[in-house]
Amino acid sequence: MNDFLKQDVFFFVTTAFVVLLTAVLLVAAFYVIRILRDVRSISDTAKTETKALAQDISELRSNVKSEGAKLKHLAKFFSSIYKRTK
Repeated sequence: MNDFLKQDVFFFVTTAFVVLLTAVLLVAAFYVIRILRDVRSISDTAKTETKALAQDISELRSNVKSEGAKLKHLAKFFSSIYKRTK
């Protein structure tokens, strides 16, 4: 085979491989970006719910401090938990 023909085949195969590799990397980057967006959304939701939970706990603490632990409040709390599990 002629040396120039060998070089042409080499460059053609190398170019095809680089194009294919670039396409695969672009697709992988697309999926990684989508996963990171989902993680950010989950993180934002967790942050919001954590703030709401902290507010609920602070309200519970203030109620316990002002009214004390009354049997009626405890029964109401446990009955609401029991209803949610059914």
